[in-house]
Amino acid sequence: MIPLSSAVAVAEGLAGIPGVLVRRGRFVGLSVDGLALVDMGDSRFPSEFGADYIPQVNEPVQVLSVGSQHLMFPLGAKPKVGTVVSLAGAGSSTVPVDTATGRLSALYLGDSPAAGSRVLLEWTEEGPVVVGVLSTSPPPPAPPDPDPTPPKQVRSVIFRAVAAGSSDRDRPRWWTGNPYASNSTFGAWWYGSAIKDTIPANAEFVSLAMKITRVRDEGGAPRFALHTELNHNPGTLPAYSPYVEWDPPSGWHTPPNAADWFHSLKAGGGWAGVGLNQGGFNIFADLAQDGESGALSISWRS
Repeated sequence: MIPLSSAVAVAEGLAGIPGVLVRRGRFVGLSVDGLALVDMGDSRFPSEFGADYIPQVNEPVQVLSVGSQHLMFPLGAKPKVGTVVSLAGAGSSTVPVDTATGRLSALYLGDSPAAGSRVLLEWTEEGPVVVGVLSTSPPPPAPPDPDPTPPKQVRSVIFRAVAAGSSDRDRPRWWTGNPYASNSTFGAWWYGSAIKDTIPANAEFVSLAMKITRVRDEGGAPRFALHTELNHNPGTLPAYSPYVEWDPPSGWHTPPNAADWFHSLKAGGGWAGVGLNQGGFNIFADLAQDGESGALSISWRS
């Protein structure tokens, strides 16, 4: 049997031969012996199939008559490929497909082909059927770009000391609430866990200043250091970091190693408070004299 695409051309070619007649009609079904029934005007007559194609009922066809032999052919070539327009609707077994001859509704097998797929069509008496995908479905749309990372915010907090005082260097004897920087003393301000609980480990340094309230200022510069205790324990002496000599007047001042203090005091830094490891004869206010004595004003970005 002649393939569908060639059958139309053959029928048109034979139509120019004397004794060959081509007429148009409408396919209406099959006879009991499997011939095509074609209506032409008021007449209905059987015809053999000239191509491997069964039209839909009431579809226009052409009949090639050579003497007493009648062959039915499609009126025109049927598109074999198309592009799916959209997914099938709920409860539907067809998808809209755009073809070279226009949009048509095609049955599909299995899952509905994705919109944009190039598909292969097979023609049956039920109409066109999607029998395969010629190209992969278009990739899903790329996810939207993530929201730009919000800029890091600067936060500032004043951390007040919860205790202050001085001890002999050779034993824990906390005999005063005033932090001393002298030849025989350790001084300290304690802040509890507030600094470590508030400043995250990944915070970026912005600034740090300390509230200085001088009661006495004599001799060499105080030796400021960091110490290891979150809270004051009268029975222990904290360990001290290497000191730096710094001799600020009363008021808010930035220590010479402010960034190092920040990274050491924040979460995970390892040190807990500010202390005095000797130095001249310098006395600072206790918390009764100034509730902000030794307070730390810290700003960070996170």
